Amino acid sequence: MRSTKIFGILFFAVTLLATSCTKDDNSNNNSGNNNANVTPAAGQWKISYFFDKQEETSNYTGYTFDFAANGTLTTQGNGQTYTGTWQTNVDDSKDKFVINYTGTVPSTLQELEEDWLILVIDNNLMHFEHTSGGNGDTDVVKFVK
Repeated sequence: MRSTKIFGILFFAVTLLATSCTKDDNSNNNSGNNNANVTPAAGQWKISYFFDKQEETSNYTGYTFDFAANGTLTTQGNGQTYTGTWQTNVDDSKDKFVINYTGTVPSTLQELEEDWLILVIDNNLMHFEHTSGGNGDTDVVKFVK
């Protein structure tokens, strides 16, 4: 009888130990779609949606964006060409897309200079969000080919 109890306790302990050591494939690390090293598809992109406290997509009519594989960004609009950089990285365990322009740019383009959370990035759509640290507002931008 005593060996049966010991066997039962050992079986329970081994089972508990084995289940506590298994890998959690569904860990909540918020690493998005593992897009930290993705390069936008070559060619011209346009903004199909922009929201910053209100829908402002029309501010980007006529602008085109070229995200080169080397990390440079060329934006054309209103008869002007603006240059800058883009990069992807991981910040706070989340995939981010960062845009920075060189020199003076219109306020419309300054609004894009953020560390955008990557929601979707593929050959035809890039969907990003940015939550303000100050008031918690969420900005949204969608680029399409």
